[in-house]
Amino acid sequence: MKKLVSSFVLLLILSANCPLYALDFNFFNKNNPQREIKKVLKKHNRAMADHDVDLVQSYYDENYKSADGFNLNDMKTMLEKTHQAYTNIKYKTKINNVTAYDNWALAQMSDETYAKVYLDNDKKNKEKAGTLKGKSSYLVYFKKDKDKWKIVADEILMEETSLKYGVANKIDMELETPIFIENDENYDISLKMPNKPDDIIALASISREEITYPPADYNEKFRKIPETGDLERYVKANNKNLNEYALASVGFTKVSINEEITKAKIEILGIAYIMKRINMNKNKAVSASIAEKK
Repeated sequence: MKKLVSSFVLLLILSANCPLYALDFNFFNKNNPQREIKKVLKKHNRAMADHDVDLVQSYYDENYKSADGFNLNDMKTMLEKTHQAYTNIKYKTKINNVTAYDNWALAQMSDETYAKVYLDNDKKNKEKAGTLKGKSSYLVYFKKDKDKWKIVADEILMEETSLKYGVANKIDMELETPIFIENDENYDISLKMPNKPDDIIALASISREEITYPPADYNEKFRKIPETGDLERYVKANNKNLNEYALASVGFTKVSINEEITKAKIEILGIAYIMKRINMNKNKAVSASIAEKK
């Protein structure tokens, strides 16, 4: 009997410390909500990869609304325009965690996007091709209705996207912003470019815009980036409790003069667009705690 008890204690120790022996008693449960949610998300992500907007839309509740105030029709239109502009866009999505309670569930996600953008249809000039890169962290809210899980809302915690052409692909650029802002708050947006070549002139515009659909137009005022490679601007947040994007547009040029010093040639070497999300602090406590766990 003593030997049997010792063997049982040993099995418990192995189960606690070695995943090979650990048992998940929900694994064989067909109604495991976490597993159901992951299946829905994988199908959703596959439809996104296939650019099947109608199929993507089928995983959303008809009353879906994002934290930015976008409805299902807005979401569909934005997806269609994205796929038209970036025909080869690819998504790499990770399901970090799923929590379920009764007929509600919450999934924490992160993803990366990538696309190549060519200035000509024949894709001949690869040196001047554009590279789109993006990364984000977000929450997806589900509700179960008639045995089906549907997405009812989502909330983007962090998001950053860049589109670079030509020489801009080889130059490091960082847009520094606060993570959260208050209504009517003054805040600083800073563009850092530590390795800008000395023989290249860089002009940049820094601005902010409210996250709305359709997006509003904004005026760009370009300034020469100093030799230090840093450019900053103080802006004022909106007073409508809307999340915002910080935006930077950068142009790289080179000026050459002929031997007679009679003509100057201005050559455009590259262009970059950088966008970074800044959330209003209405969800500050929740968003910060999740971001810290990443």
